[in-house]
Amino acid sequence: MRLEGKVAIVTGGGGAGIGHAIARRFAHEGCAVVVSDVNEAGAQAVAAEITASGGRAVALRVDASVSEDVQSLVRMAITTYGRLTTVVNCAAMATVKYLHEISEEEWRRTIDGCLTSVYLTARYALPHLMEAGRDAGPSITSISSANGVVTNPHFGGYSAGKAGILGLTRNLALDYGPHGIRANAICPGLVLNDTSRPRVQADEAEWAGNVDCYPLSVIGTPEDIANGALFLASDEAKWVTGTTMMIDGGLTIQSPEAVMRPSFRRRWKSGAVHLTPDA
Repeated sequence: MRLEGKVAIVTGGGGAGIGHAIARRFAHEGCAVVVSDVNEAGAQAVAAEITASGGRAVALRVDASVSEDVQSLVRMAITTYGRLTTVVNCAAMATVKYLHEISEEEWRRTIDGCLTSVYLTARYALPHLMEAGRDAGPSITSISSANGVVTNPHFGGYSAGKAGILGLTRNLALDYGPHGIRANAICPGLVLNDTSRPRVQADEAEWAGNVDCYPLSVIGTPEDIANGALFLASDEAKWVTGTTMMIDGGLTIQSPEAVMRPSFRRRWKSGAVHLTPDA
């Protein structure tokens, strides 16, 4: 029960991915959770799953890029549970196009979904996090992306939004640290869930190429990210703030050559490393 007594808002928690896994894991560790998502049915289903397993959760349809929605979300947490100690930002929006092809509306929607949503939840949650006090271990954890550190073709808007989260997180940590509030970000690599797995694995060659990009030769799961979020929200991380936690199977530690050049690739993908115990 590592989060016993804490109350968390989880945005983007209504799908089958990272937000869902975080909400479920937090509740399992004793946290009361407010699950929000633009998909109301999905948010309600996650909350129902949590309560059915003995946890505490309520749900609300929220567009985290809309101020009024976020204010309603914070009010629900306070009205239902009496306080707010923890915010996890999982809401996101991706537009995959060349920059010159992205309309201004698409650009704003992408930046709002990725970055403005974090600003809004922080803005309206911060007074309540302060009120909860240092002993409550108040924290904000935002899900960025490996694309906030490196990038892929046509990911200009998404990468800009996810990189912005990292800068905003550092400022939150700096400005509100004196009040005992911690702020951290997580950058996941490729994460699969039950919904996306069949689609991503449909092309065997593409799937093999994906796996080969990761030194651990394993693709991540939502639960891998939830484990990191659990640590950052817990009192075990009471001296951790302003950090970017890479949970990416080693993806971003490599130069492009390590992934692309056959001569480099063979060095660590050929199974040529053999270790034997000392005699």
